Amino acid sequence: MDYQRCLMDSFSVIGKEGSTNDGKDFVQRLWKDANTHLNEVAELYKKDEHGNPVGFWGAMSDFSHSFMP
Repeated sequence: MDYQRCLMDSFSVIGKEGSTNDGKDFVQRLWKDANTHLNEVAELYKKDEHGNPVGFWGAMSDFSHSFMP
């Protein structure tokens, strides 16, 4: 696999927090919960030319929270 390094402008991540301690299918439940409440942050997320949300990502860290969510 080839990797490319790039520089980006600063950005913020808005989301839900969960872990493997939450049991089987925790990722699917997090996405469902996030999508259910998407309207609560609608004015904050990036939109395309038609007003549809774009740029959804899953971000993760370890139990130390070294990425400081």
